[in-house]
Amino acid sequence: MPSERRAPTLSVSSGRAAGISLRRRLAALLITVLGVFFVGFVVLEILFRTLIPVTDVPLNFWDPLLGPRLAPNQAGRLIQGPVINARYHINSQGWNHPADYQVERSPGSLRVGLVGDSQVESLQVNPEDAMFSVAERRMSRPGRKVEWYAFGRSGFGTSQELETIRKYVLDYHPDVVILLFVQNDPFDCSPYLVDPGPTVPIYSLDSAGLLSLHFPSVAYVPSSFKRLAARSALARYFLVQKRILDRIQILRSQRSDRPNVGGLPLVEPTAGAGSWITELASQPMEERERLTWQLIEALLKEMRDESRRRGARFAVAFRGWPDEIDSPLTGALPPPPPAAQDPFCLRTRISQMGPDMLEPITRRLDIPYLDLAVPLKAAVAKARQSHHFPDDNHYNAFAHAAAGEALAAFVDSILAEAAPSAEAR
Repeated sequence: MPSERRAPTLSVSSGRAAGISLRRRLAALLITVLGVFFVGFVVLEILFRTLIPVTDVPLNFWDPLLGPRLAPNQAGRLIQGPVINARYHINSQGWNHPADYQVERSPGSLRVGLVGDSQVESLQVNPEDAMFSVAERRMSRPGRKVEWYAFGRSGFGTSQELETIRKYVLDYHPDVVILLFVQNDPFDCSPYLVDPGPTVPIYSLDSAGLLSLHFPSVAYVPSSFKRLAARSALARYFLVQKRILDRIQILRSQRSDRPNVGGLPLVEPTAGAGSWITELASQPMEERERLTWQLIEALLKEMRDESRRRGARFAVAFRGWPDEIDSPLTGALPPPPPAAQDPFCLRTRISQMGPDMLEPITRRLDIPYLDLAVPLKAAVAKARQSHHFPDDNHYNAFAHAAAGEALAAFVDSILAEAAPSAEAR
């Protein structure tokens, strides 16, 4: 019968199936899963590249004079969250600016160098809307060409900003150099509070209170994984655009008792910068905070003196406390805690850093000073609009416009004060 002839065939088939080892079956399953995952990844990658606006990620290189910074000749668009969507243009010198920088200057022209961290880097707004572009347009008029060159990099502290001024900014022969000081700068520059890492130049104070420069001990090597991930639209979309990396960093830093001042949470002070500050482990935190401001004053003095030696005026602009600037919208702030509770304005009184710490230093050093909180707060009150992005304390385009106007007037006042003294000489 037909059924009887087919029976042996079925028996042989099931015997062969039973002979497949568990290892081979698991390997086949793994290959199948990986194949499905790979095909799905490729399909999603194509869809995200063709149908969904995805952020670009500017890449870094190692500058042995400054540490990691943006590699030259890049352009793209930064998209973060629902509100940040801006073009960037990293010029041939490695700074976010609409144009390349030229050493030569036109006769009768003016040039200003603006130095700082991510607030000056201004990746969150289009380059033509950044404060330096606004100030350039505000100061320029027929018969007077004005150029504002920006030297900003996320994470720069006062030590790296001094080296930026010394090694780069002054080579372009500016008339005025402005440092934009931000509340997280003490934590980005002070080895008495945090470990800056081995890839950046850092200053400390020697036994006589003078500046001591420590060169990078390790070359920064860009992460191969991060560079590979930057090529993937999926990775850029979820990790950067949806701010998963930011959320991870915030979760890691939630134990810190120090306020969020720069769009990123501050790290808790560690044991310090290493064996070259041998007394650090035994120093109380208040002494380390005092040394931090002594270091910053020495750095600002060196910036002033180096600028003068090379024919430029040096000035400081303060970013302003974000909550104070937005207080016309959110209501008056409660009075700060007593000075004795935080005498160096690095913890509970960090909102008072500008008036209580930075401005007195600039007065002692005879450095022109501008607190941007004043014009920005007035702009917020008039426009009834916040000056920063939601969940991100970087200036938005509205604040860049107000800051640019204020910086332009500030520089005009510095030049006007310098003119009579130049005539007297």
